[in-house]
Amino acid sequence: MAHGRKQKRIEEQAREWFMLRHERTLNAAEAAAFAQWLSEPAHQHSFHQLEQIDIGLRTVAASAEGARLRAPSHNAQTRLHNLLRRLLAPAPAMAMSFVLILAVATVFVAPREDTATPETYATTVAETRTITLPDGSEVTLAGDSRIETAFSESRRDVTLLRGQAFFSVVKNPARPFYVIAEQASVRVVGTRFDVHRAAGGVEVSVEEGIVDVANRSKDPRTDNTRNKVRLTAGQQVRVNASGTGAIESITVEELASWRRGKLIYRDTSLSEVVADINRYRNGKILLGTPELAELRVTTSFSVEQAETVVSMLEESLPVSVYRESNDRVVIWPKSSPK
Repeated sequence: MAHGRKQKRIEEQAREWFMLRHERTLNAAEAAAFAQWLSEPAHQHSFHQLEQIDIGLRTVAASAEGARLRAPSHNAQTRLHNLLRRLLAPAPAMAMSFVLILAVATVFVAPREDTATPETYATTVAETRTITLPDGSEVTLAGDSRIETAFSESRRDVTLLRGQAFFSVVKNPARPFYVIAEQASVRVVGTRFDVHRAAGGVEVSVEEGIVDVANRSKDPRTDNTRNKVRLTAGQQVRVNASGTGAIESITVEELASWRRGKLIYRDTSLSEVVADINRYRNGKILLGTPELAELRVTTSFSVEQAETVVSMLEESLPVSVYRESNDRVVIWPKSSPK
């Protein structure tokens, strides 16, 4: 009985985090709390199940089965119920999420014009990978990153689900290229730019060409956006739940650094630095207290130094580092007890 109650609570927490991350960008304290919660294997397992169901629903929405579900019929809801039960069959522990997932599914299978079949691409920890998309555009994924693409005859859509990606887009004015990452919506025709899902929001940086960036509406596939700004080469902007930030300058060296195996930070929050390091090392680094999240960091290091960078942080910041099992590291304020 006690185990069942514990598992039920874990599933409830997984759903809460899943829905919150889809509604808006987590603030620094929330991002640190989520990373700490996700460090437990049981929590990670439940959250991963929801991610797999999410991918399944997206795939269904673009399939022939999805088209049948969208067709006007009094049996559509019954067919949707049956389909979801099949999707959930490999994960019976998530059965209690059925009503919630059914509500989400009605969004995914809602009628859409010019539907395209989605494809998913991902990298593992410390892996960098360049992918050529069907239109000839290229995407370079940083470590532990994932994108989903859906190309149709009228537009090219990419969703950055996790991590960081650099895009080199083939120009096609009749077929604009869109990137969605949390609250950020990016529209281009042909250009080279970077999108980074960081702890404090989504950073969009332009190496070449022109990029329109906006806080997107609840429908990520429409142009009903707000706070739209236009970026040109050497410019960067951050988008989060609070809005679109001020345009800043960025050098070509900084923009290309991670693709060359080097990470550069100027007055960056510790939570963001830690999130990036975690994409290049197997053991997770956690912040022991939320107030550490906004500690400012200016540093640079190669991805090969990801295993030793925590020692560098301990030398330059008022923090203490504690190494636990499974290569897990916890960072605490220097004055706090272990």
